[in-house]
Amino acid sequence: MVSHLDLASYAHNDPFPDWHDSKPFKPMFRALLLAELDDASDAALHRTLDEEPDVAADLGFDPDDVPNQSTLSRARRNRFEAFQTRIEESGRQIRLLAARRGSPIGTPYTDSASEEPTGSSKRTVNRLIRGKTREMVDELTSVVFPAVDFDRPDGAIYDDEELLLLETLLGVTGTAANGGAETYGDYVNPDPDLDDPFYEDGPSGETLLTAIKDLEPDEITDMVNRGAARVLTRAKPHVEFERPVMIAIDMTYIAYYGERDEVVRVQGAPDDKSYDWCYKFATASVVGDNIQFTAAMLPIGDADDHDPDEYSGEDKSYRAGGVVRRLVETVEERIRLSVRRVYADREFHAADVIDVLEQRDLFYVIPAKRDDRVKRFIARMDDQVTVKDTYPMYGPVKGNPGLTRVETTLVGLPPDEDRDRIQTFLTNLAVNDEIGLDRRQTRRRINRYSRRGGIETAYGGIKEFAPWTTSKDYAVRLFHFGFAMLLYDMWLLVDLLVQLSLGVVEFRTKPRVIAPRFRGFLQRRLVTLL
Repeated sequence: MVSHLDLASYAHNDPFPDWHDSKPFKPMFRALLLAELDDASDAALHRTLDEEPDVAADLGFDPDDVPNQSTLSRARRNRFEAFQTRIEESGRQIRLLAARRGSPIGTPYTDSASEEPTGSSKRTVNRLIRGKTREMVDELTSVVFPAVDFDRPDGAIYDDEELLLLETLLGVTGTAANGGAETYGDYVNPDPDLDDPFYEDGPSGETLLTAIKDLEPDEITDMVNRGAARVLTRAKPHVEFERPVMIAIDMTYIAYYGERDEVVRVQGAPDDKSYDWCYKFATASVVGDNIQFTAAMLPIGDADDHDPDEYSGEDKSYRAGGVVRRLVETVEERIRLSVRRVYADREFHAADVIDVLEQRDLFYVIPAKRDDRVKRFIARMDDQVTVKDTYPMYGPVKGNPGLTRVETTLVGLPPDEDRDRIQTFLTNLAVNDEIGLDRRQTRRRINRYSRRGGIETAYGGIKEFAPWTTSKDYAVRLFHFGFAMLLYDMWLLVDLLVQLSLGVVEFRTKPRVIAPRFRGFLQRRLVTLL
């Protein structure tokens, strides 16, 4: 589409004369518009032109002489500054029109483009979903299950795989251990004889829970992270990760409604939740251009996990900086991926976090909490992107006595078509608000990371794959959450493989394989294994 645009009227206003030693105007204009439509960085655009000569030729470039990243960046800032508003507005209009016509170009702006195709294409998609789900269930037993070791005594009636098949059934049906075990028994021994030994009905819910309770939290965490690394290794050949990678760090809250006395690791819930107490689990997801996989998890609530003696002031159950430090180390050491960028949720607005990220030389974007200082910053904003450099923050930092001052950049984004209120972020990206072009680039940079970081929300949640439980035993809560995380990753992998089989891998606000459907396919496939 971009290659067919008539750009004659724009070319007349090219600020560079014909004799200038620069890339041709029309191919450069088309390339920048393509980047706008794809929400691609200059580095990603260069990679596309360099690795896909047909695309470069369609845009009008010599495939052997495409612009590099710095050329594209300089052109955007200088030669095409006057055209930037038109490129952005045209991109928005094209996406909206495409969304109304059901084109994937519109997917980030509307759900309509995420619907499955009709007719023969829909039948093709359905067959692919069935085939890939069957493939993933088989891989579940060979990729994920070997990462889990219940360390049960020799001679146990049920092996680990049978217990994990039961756990998988609990996750896809959302049932509690005892009820799920009854369903499991219906599958493995549908026509029992009253004289049959009970073990032919499969493990009971209590057998599974006892095996889980014998595990320590650090053992569960290590096994889950080992399984996540194995899934990610399976996905690596198909996922367009930046090198080094970007990770999104999120906090997941599991409501707790019982009495808090003597219950391990129960935390106070955020103010915007409908419950007062919860369990907290932090996750790190490796983000690519087309998908996001949860790569590591960390239980929250034990100060010993986060070097309590290294912090001044009152003891706390966890430190946000310690969470970030351990998750980054897990991704780098377990999966052997170098981290360069971090997108974290609002709970990680803390001086300790900024200190960790700066020490590790990592770029970051973190939504800012609306404390009094941020509220005053918002009150002083006019109706445009606003940047405050060397914004000071104070708080406990690992290894430093008293309160420590750190500096970051505070960015305010005014409302737009996607958000009805001002958004504020902490970042160390190169941003400023000096001129209109700077403000547009600042918005683009912040929005790029915030949209990538929001994929997890758009795709649903790990909790959709967790069994129902009212257990107060922390090992049970942690194991259920961790195994649900692995099932969640397998779902994302199925969705990715279906898109690859269709020949289209795109950023989607909705998966092609929705979670309830995947769970239904997974349950039916499990029946054939039992």
